[in-house]
Amino acid sequence: MDKREAVRVPVRVRAQCRASGEVLDGLVEDVSRSGMFMRIEANDLPAPLARGSSAEIKLEVHGEQPIHCQAEVVRIEDAGIGLRLVESNRALANLMMRQHATTR
Repeated sequence: MDKREAVRVPVRVRAQCRASGEVLDGLVEDVSRSGMFMRIEANDLPAPLARGSSAEIKLEVHGEQPIHCQAEVVRIEDAGIGLRLVESNRALANLMMRQHATTR
């Protein structure tokens, strides 16, 4: 059973995550009003990255200004990291609405 409190919208957006003093490059694959999943190569995950770490996320949306988000690392897996958004973000909400409209 899925425990998520918000619907995830599929996206494919290049992103950078700054956490635990490291900068990680990856691809955000889904996003909701409460979080996102960022795919990162397993060998690129730094050892000090831990659940509960604060993270700054920069989404590189084609043709737009980057979207900056504050998040917390809530899940670490071989495929990437799950992030919980710390605050709402209007630009991210707009991206989700546009993407949701195109996937219907």
